[in-house]
This record gives sequence, C-alpha cells and structure tokens, in this order.
Amino acid sequence: MGSIKKETISGVKWGLLQKISMQPVTMLYSILLARLLSPAETGIMGLTAIFFAVAGTLASAGFGSALIRKQDRTEADCSTMFWFNVGMSFLLSALLFIASPWFASFYHEPLLLWLTRISAVMMFIGSTAGVHWALYSARRDFKTPAMVNMVTTVVGLPIGLGFAWLGFGVWSLVIQGCVQSTLSLAIVWCISPWRPRLLWSQDSFRELFGFGSKLAASGVLNTLYLQARTFIIGKFYSAAQLGLYSKAFHLASMPPQTINHMLSSVTYPILATIQNDDERLKLVYRKYLRVTTMPIAWGICNMIVLGAPLVHLLYGDMWVDCTKYLQIICLIYGFDHISAINLNLLTVKGRSDLFLRLEIIKKTISIAMLIVAAYFSVEAICWASALYAQIAVYINSYYTGKILGITWWSQQKDYWPYFLLAAASCIPSAVLVYLPLPDVVQLAVGGCASALIYFGIFRWRKEPIYLEFASIMTAKMPKLKFLLG
Repeated sequence: MGSIKKETISGVKWGLLQKISMQPVTMLYSILLARLLSPAETGIMGLTAIFFAVAGTLASAGFGSALIRKQDRTEADCSTMFWFNVGMSFLLSALLFIASPWFASFYHEPLLLWLTRISAVMMFIGSTAGVHWALYSARRDFKTPAMVNMVTTVVGLPIGLGFAWLGFGVWSLVIQGCVQSTLSLAIVWCISPWRPRLLWSQDSFRELFGFGSKLAASGVLNTLYLQARTFIIGKFYSAAQLGLYSKAFHLASMPPQTINHMLSSVTYPILATIQNDDERLKLVYRKYLRVTTMPIAWGICNMIVLGAPLVHLLYGDMWVDCTKYLQIICLIYGFDHISAINLNLLTVKGRSDLFLRLEIIKKTISIAMLIVAAYFSVEAICWASALYAQIAVYINSYYTGKILGITWWSQQKDYWPYFLLAAASCIPSAVLVYLPLPDVVQLAVGGCASALIYFGIFRWRKEPIYLEFASIMTAKMPKLKFLLG
C-alpha cells in the first residue's frame, strides 16, 4: 500500500510539474500563433489528421498497453514489440507517402503533397521509441517522460513561432513538429538503458497481440470517430471552418484533458498491479471519478459562460466565430473523463474483448449521428457529438457495472452534484458577460468569483474529495488520505 501511494503521488507530482510549467508556455504559443496564422492555414494541418491517426494506432497495435499490463515481461516481449512496431510503421508510412498526391487532389490543396510526405517520414522515425516510453510507464517512472516533454516543448515552440513570424505559414507547424519529434527520439535513445535485440518470439507476439489487437481495433474506431469530424468539415465545408473548429476543440479540451491524461497515464500502470482485488479497484475507481470531476466541472462551466471574452482576448477578432463551437464542445469534455475511467477499468481487468465490443456499438451510433448532422452545419456536428458523449457514458458504464457493481446510476450520483454546484457558482460570471466591461475584467472577476463560491463551499464543508484534491495539488499528505487510502 505504501509503495503504491508513493508511486502515485510521484507520478501525479511530475505530471503536474510538466503541465503547470508548460501550460502557460503552450498557451502563450497558441495565442501568438493564432495572431500569425489564419484559420485556413491552421486548418490545413488537420485535413489528413484522420489518416495519420489511424495509421499510428494500427502501427502500435495496442502493444504498449499490453506490455505495461504484463507484470512478468521479458526481453523477448520487448524486442518483439519493437520490431513489429517498426515494421508496421514503415509499411503504413510508405503507403501514406505514396498516397500524398491523392490527398492533395482530394482536398484541392497542393501544399498537402509535401506536408503529407514529411509527416509520413516523421511517423516512421517516431515509432522507434515506442517500447522505450512503454517501459518507463511500466516501471512507474513518470519523471523521465515529463522532463523529456518539457525539454522538447521549450526547444520546439520558439522555433515554430519564429518561422511563423518569418512568414512560413503552415510550414512553421511542420518544422516545429519535426524538431520536437527528432529531439525527443534522440534524448530517449541516449538516456534509456534498453536496446532492441535481434529477437522475435512468436509466443510473445501471440500473447501481446491477443490483448493489444483488441485495444488497437477499439482505438481505430475511436480515432475514426474523433477525426471523422475534421475530415467532414475539411472536405465539405472549408479549411477555415476546420481551423475555427480545431481551435475551439483545442481550447475546450485543454483543462479536462490536462487533468484526465495526467491521472490516466499515472493510474493505469498502478491499477494494473491491483487488478485482481475487485473491492480495492472499486474504491479507487470511485475516488478517481470524483477527484477528476471536481476541477473539470468547474473549468468546463466557466469556459461555457466566459467563452466569448476568452476567445476575443486570447486570439483576437479573426477567431471570434469559434466561440459558438467552443461552448458546445465543452459539453463533450465535461464528461469525457468518465468514459475514459470506465474503459480504463476494463483494460486493467484484461477485458479488451469487452472494450472492443463497446467501441463497435458506440462508434456505429456516433457515425450515424455524425452523418445526419453533417447535412446541416458545423454547429450541428458539435451538438451531435455532445449528445453522443452522454450516450457513451451510459454504454461504457454497462460492463463496469457488471464486473465491479459500479452502475450507471451510482456514477451519476458521484459526479452530477459537482456539475450542478459548478453551474450555480458561474451565475456571477454569466451576469458579467452582459455588462460593458473589458474582456480581462470579465474573465478575472467572473473566474475568481466562481472559484471562491465553488471551492469555498467544499472547504467550508470539509469535503473529503476536496481535501484529497488539495493534497494532490500541494503534494503534502501527512494527515490526509490519498486516493488509494
């Protein structure tokens, strides 16, 4: 127990350090870049995103999660995963490279010819570090990846911004991506003690692929769903509309994804060590659900209410039309973490078959909703996605309820009180938006008022989850129970 607590707090601490130190930097970069690149230039990079996302998922084949989950992994397991990833990445990257003229013709965008080719080469090069990162997670070493990410971000973002300022347009994003990927690869190969061997084990492949392939298939379905929106908007509307949608998507996802990704990356390898203790898993699951919902609910409600002044202040007049997308997309990310936690439990329990079954059901529903919405507008696409997010929570919780007895209704009672209180705390912010005040005043006064109301009530009531969340934020836990306590 003590070891798990120590590993968890260490992982969260390093995740927080990375996010807290890098979030202002990346946010400033996003703001400055939005004033140098138009929505159309930004949108071009998203036109082929669906193809690269699917290729990346297929190339990994879920081996990373399978390797992390396996407690008695061997050198044969690691080397087999490495050579499979490299081989699949080479094949898929070559196909994308060859298909680059078709992409340029399909979207009527000549720039895509070399944008696609360079991205294909970088995808193949990046695949050679997949095992290294998986092994860091398996060893619960969260410090090293956090430090590497911080270094590559500090180096890459100024380079991208500099080329954008020099007038390179969309190429500045490509150059930045190449610099960060290459630097990350060079660092991990220098500092990681693991090296691939000329080994291939058919037994290892069958075991890892048997588990990972179902996750990969689920990942492809999820990727198709997530990227289908960008594909449809880019093809049937315009690159400018895609740029506005992508900016709104990025801004809405930033707060919840920061919290959710940080905890998910830390908790999965740790929960894998207690995968056979159902009662403990149930206790930990419910704590994770509530401790993530508390800050996410507040952030999402504030972003919905203060979306207009936020977009105008950060990005300027050129981007104000993305506000309407931002407010709808927030409804997706307010609940996305709940689905992610449910699916994480299925993976920990080794039920990748159920994971895949759920993804097939959900994505069939979601694609049907997306096709219908695409006939109307980009806003309709956003609303369809928000509705699907609620359907996904219900479907994802079905097997969680079957396996661990954590039903959909019990989850509703765990997280809805936080959302209702967060919405009520934003009433002062909603009033301020309609007053003739500067954007910065509306954001500062409205955000502070809602934070004082929301977190003040938790502090006054001495809410256990608030105390645990506060202990994570400060990393001081002498008298506080932690998530696994």
